[in-house]
Amino acid sequence: MRIITLALAFAFSATTAADWILQQPSSIHFLTTKNIHVTEIHSFKNFNGKINKFGYAKINIDLNSVDTRITVRDERMQEHLFETSTFSAAQFEADIPSAVLEQASKGVDTRYQLQGKISLHGEKAEGQSEVLISPNKNGTITVTSITPMLIDAESFALVSGINKLQEMVGLSSISHTVPLTFSLTFKED
Repeated sequence: MRIITLALAFAFSATTAADWILQQPSSIHFLTTKNIHVTEIHSFKNFNGKINKFGYAKINIDLNSVDTRITVRDERMQEHLFETSTFSAAQFEADIPSAVLEQASKGVDTRYQLQGKISLHGEKAEGQSEVLISPNKNGTITVTSITPMLIDAESFALVSGINKLQEMVGLSSISHTVPLTFSLTFKED
């Protein structure tokens, strides 16, 4: 009996002591609202990240991979909003408690209030979202936003870029608060 207990303890500690690498299928989407009532869904195509064995999570987003489904709008956002020639990436960093990761490694869906630091456009601010961490049958885990993470343009010095886009295309308004949602799948490394 003691040998079985030790074997299970070793197996469990090995599972929770591994790094988890972001893989497909994963997605990051955000919404923009213009002219008060027109809301559109956009995404980022290229991003990577991991959760290390201590629960430190970092996601890197390539801002040049913004996808609005309109090429000229993608280019304008890259140049005038994100200013990707200077700020090519955004990051999100957070610490996830080991108890939360242990629940997922045991096969239990876990709700968690994710809080961390967003780095975007040379600025840093807090970001939060309630998430569901779900174990999958293939041994991966998926972290999905239940509530959107709200990105405030003013916190990241993006208002002048929004104003420039609004002026360029003759819009009456573009919202300064952007909801961001995600579904991120991680595989044990």
